[in-house]
Amino acid sequence: MFVLLLYGCETGGSRIVEYRYVAYSWTGGNIDEMIEAWGTPKAHYSRATATKPGSARWRVFSKVSGGDGSGGYRYFCDTIATFDAEGMITNIDIRRSEACHRYYKDLGSMLRPGIKPPPPYGN
Repeated sequence: MFVLLLYGCETGGSRIVEYRYVAYSWTGGNIDEMIEAWGTPKAHYSRATATKPGSARWRVFSKVSGGDGSGGYRYFCDTIATFDAEGMITNIDIRRSEACHRYYKDLGSMLRPGIKPPPPYGN
Protein backbone atom coordinates (compact mmCIF):
# COMPACT_ATOMS: atom_id res chain seq x y z
CA MET A 1 0.00 0.00 0.00
CA PHE A 2 1.16 3.52 -0.81
CA VAL A 3 1.06 6.21 1.86
CA LEU A 4 2.46 9.66 1.14
CA LEU A 5 4.31 11.29 4.02
CA LEU A 6 5.05 14.98 4.19
CA TYR A 7 7.11 16.30 7.08
CA GLY A 8 6.28 19.35 9.18
CA CYS A 9 8.37 21.16 11.73
CA GLU A 10 5.92 22.85 14.07
CA THR A 11 2.86 21.84 16.05
CA GLY A 12 0.33 23.06 13.44
CA GLY A 13 2.51 21.72 10.64
CA SER A 14 2.85 18.36 12.33
CA ARG A 15 -0.93 18.11 12.74
CA ILE A 16 -1.37 18.92 9.04
CA VAL A 17 1.07 16.13 8.20
CA GLU A 18 -0.77 13.78 10.56
CA TYR A 19 -4.09 14.65 8.86
CA ARG A 20 -2.63 13.89 5.44
CA TYR A 21 -1.23 10.56 6.69
CA VAL A 22 -4.64 9.59 8.08
CA ALA A 23 -6.48 10.63 4.90
CA TYR A 24 -4.07 8.86 2.53
CA SER A 25 -4.25 5.71 4.67
CA TRP A 26 -7.68 5.08 3.12
CA THR A 27 -6.30 4.53 -0.40
CA GLY A 28 -7.17 0.89 -1.13
CA GLY A 29 -9.70 0.82 1.71
CA ASN A 30 -13.50 0.61 1.63
CA ILE A 31 -15.61 3.76 1.25
CA ASP A 32 -18.31 2.51 3.65
CA GLU A 33 -15.67 1.97 6.35
CA MET A 34 -14.22 5.42 5.70
CA ILE A 35 -17.67 6.99 6.06
CA GLU A 36 -18.15 5.08 9.30
CA ALA A 37 -14.84 6.46 10.63
CA TRP A 38 -15.13 10.00 9.22
CA GLY A 39 -18.87 10.59 9.34
CA THR A 40 -21.25 11.46 6.53
CA PRO A 41 -19.53 13.41 3.72
CA LYS A 42 -20.30 17.08 4.33
CA ALA A 43 -20.22 18.39 0.76
CA HIS A 44 -20.99 15.64 -1.74
CA TYR A 45 -21.55 11.93 -2.26
CA SER A 46 -22.16 10.09 -5.53
CA ARG A 47 -22.40 6.33 -5.95
CA ALA A 48 -20.09 4.50 -8.31
CA THR A 49 -21.38 2.56 -11.29
CA ALA A 50 -19.70 0.00 -13.52
CA THR A 51 -18.64 2.83 -15.85
CA LYS A 52 -18.22 5.82 -13.52
CA PRO A 53 -16.31 6.15 -10.23
CA GLY A 54 -18.08 7.44 -7.15
CA SER A 55 -16.88 10.21 -4.88
CA ALA A 56 -17.33 11.39 -1.33
CA ARG A 57 -16.27 14.86 -0.26
CA TRP A 58 -15.68 16.16 3.22
CA ARG A 59 -15.41 19.94 3.22
CA VAL A 60 -15.50 22.17 6.26
CA PHE A 61 -14.74 25.85 6.67
CA SER A 62 -15.26 28.71 9.05
CA LYS A 63 -14.52 32.38 9.18
CA VAL A 64 -12.61 33.61 12.18
CA SER A 65 -13.46 37.13 13.27
CA GLY A 66 -10.96 39.49 14.80
CA GLY A 67 -11.30 40.68 18.38
CA ASP A 68 -12.57 44.04 17.14
CA GLY A 69 -15.44 42.40 15.22
CA SER A 70 -13.65 42.62 11.89
CA GLY A 71 -13.58 39.71 9.49
CA GLY A 72 -10.67 37.34 9.61
CA TYR A 73 -9.14 34.42 7.79
CA ARG A 74 -11.41 31.73 6.41
CA TYR A 75 -10.14 28.23 7.23
CA PHE A 76 -10.79 25.34 4.86
CA CYS A 77 -10.37 21.60 4.84
CA ASP A 78 -11.39 19.82 1.64
CA THR A 79 -10.86 16.07 1.13
CA ILE A 80 -12.28 13.91 -1.67
CA ALA A 81 -12.29 10.11 -1.84
CA THR A 82 -12.83 8.50 -5.25
CA PHE A 83 -13.95 4.86 -5.30
CA ASP A 84 -14.92 2.12 -7.71
CA ALA A 85 -18.15 0.11 -8.06
CA GLU A 86 -16.94 -2.38 -5.42
CA GLY A 87 -16.39 0.45 -2.93
CA MET A 88 -12.58 0.36 -3.04
CA ILE A 89 -11.04 3.81 -2.65
CA THR A 90 -8.77 4.47 -5.61
CA ASN A 91 -7.71 8.03 -4.80
CA ILE A 92 -7.66 10.55 -1.98
CA ASP A 93 -7.42 14.19 -3.05
CA ILE A 94 -6.74 16.79 -0.38
CA ARG A 95 -7.32 20.14 -1.99
CA ARG A 96 -6.85 22.27 1.10
CA SER A 97 -5.37 20.91 4.27
CA GLU A 98 -3.83 23.88 6.04
CA ALA A 99 -6.63 23.96 8.61
CA CYS A 100 -7.82 20.34 8.78
CA HIS A 101 -6.22 19.93 12.19
CA ARG A 102 -8.54 22.68 13.49
CA TYR A 103 -11.65 20.62 12.69
CA TYR A 104 -10.60 17.04 13.28
CA LYS A 105 -9.22 16.72 16.79
CA ASP A 106 -9.23 12.91 17.13
CA LEU A 107 -7.30 11.86 14.04
CA GLY A 108 -6.57 8.44 15.57
CA SER A 109 -10.25 7.46 15.25
CA MET A 110 -10.19 8.45 11.56
CA LEU A 111 -7.20 6.25 10.65
CA ARG A 112 -7.95 3.24 8.45
CA PRO A 113 -8.10 0.06 10.59
CA GLY A 114 -4.94 -2.05 10.36
CA ILE A 115 -2.70 0.92 9.47
CA LYS A 116 0.02 1.91 11.91
CA PRO A 117 -0.49 5.29 13.56
CA PRO A 118 1.64 8.09 12.13
CA PRO A 119 5.00 8.73 13.74
CA PRO A 120 5.24 11.75 16.03
CA TYR A 121 6.11 14.71 13.81
CA GLY A 122 7.85 17.84 14.96
CA ASN A 123 8.63 16.60 18.48
